[in-house]
Amino acid sequence: MEKISFPPLIAELSEKSSLYNQRYNESEIKYGSLPAHIIANWMVEVVEPIVKETVALNAAPEKVHEVVKALYQESLRLIGNGSAIRYKDEYKQAWLLMGQMPNLLVKFPIKTISLLSDVLSSFHLYAPEKITAWCQLMSNSSSEIKTIEDFKIVGRIYAWKCGLAHLRTRLKADFDELSENLQEIVGISLGSDKNTIQFFENPWTNNITKFEGVQGGFRAETGFFENPPRLAQIDGNIFATDSVSSYALFADQFGKVLIPANTVDATYILSYSKRLETLEKWLGKDSEKIDADNISSVVTTENTLVFTLKNSYFLYLFSLGNA
Repeated sequence: MEKISFPPLIAELSEKSSLYNQRYNESEIKYGSLPAHIIANWMVEVVEPIVKETVALNAAPEKVHEVVKALYQESLRLIGNGSAIRYKDEYKQAWLLMGQMPNLLVKFPIKTISLLSDVLSSFHLYAPEKITAWCQLMSNSSSEIKTIEDFKIVGRIYAWKCGLAHLRTRLKADFDELSENLQEIVGISLGSDKNTIQFFENPWTNNITKFEGVQGGFRAETGFFENPPRLAQIDGNIFATDSVSSYALFADQFGKVLIPANTVDATYILSYSKRLETLEKWLGKDSEKIDADNISSVVTTENTLVFTLKNSYFLYLFSLGNA
C-alpha cells in the first residue's frame, strides 16, 4: 500500500496525532467502521498533493495545520458517507483543483472545501455527467482566480455552462465583478462568438424555432412526476406540477433543470394552467405533427415554448425564432 512520503505532512500527522485520532474516532462513532485502505489511498492520492502546493507557498506552519485539519476532517466525512467511494474520480478531480489555487485554501480552508462540496452536490442532483467538464473549465481558469469571490463567480458561470440552467439569470451581474483577465478567459471558455453579456441574456443561440428536447419523466424511472404534469406561468416563471409535487423549470442552450418549488402549491399552479388547441402560431407547419386534442397545457415566454401532453410525463421545449 502506498504511504505518505511528504515530510511536512508526515510531521503534521505525527505531532498532532492525538487530534487526528480523535477526529477519526468521532467519525467512526458517526459513520461506523471506516475502511483504512481507502483513507490511506485518499490521503496519498488527493490530500498529499494539495498539501505540497500549500507548503510551496511558504505558508506559515499554523496555516498548514489548519489546511491539513480541514482536509482530513472533510475526507473522513466523504469516506464515511460514501461519497468519496462511489464518486471517487469526481471528488478527486474536484479536490485537486485546490492544489491549483492554494492561496484560497490557505486563507479560507473550510470555506473553499465547503464551496466545492456544494458544487458537487448540485451537480449530482441536476447534471452528474458534467462534473469532469466543470473541473476542466475551472482548471483552465485557476491561474487567474485570486479571491474566494472569483472562485464563486467563475464556478457558477461554468456550472451554468455545464447544464445548471437556473444559474443563468444572475450571471450578467456576476461577470461584471470579475477582473478583465478573468472575463477574457471565461469568455473564451464559454465559446461565445459575440458579446459575453449578451451570451448570458439570450437563452438560445439560434434565430429559428427549434425543438430543444424534453425534461421531466416518470418518477419511478428516475424522473420527476407521478402523474402527467401541467404547466403554468406565474410572475414570469415557468412552473410544472403533477398535482403532488411542484417544480420551477429553467432551460437554455446548455441544459434543462427542474428545481423543487415546495412553497408553490400544486393547486395554485393548476389554477393558472392554460390549454391551447393549436401551436400553429409558434410552430407553423410543424404543429401538424402534434395532436392538438392531446395538448394539456402550454406556456410561452419571449423566447421559449413549453407544452405538455395528456398521456406524457415529459415537458416539450422549443426555442422561438421570433424572440
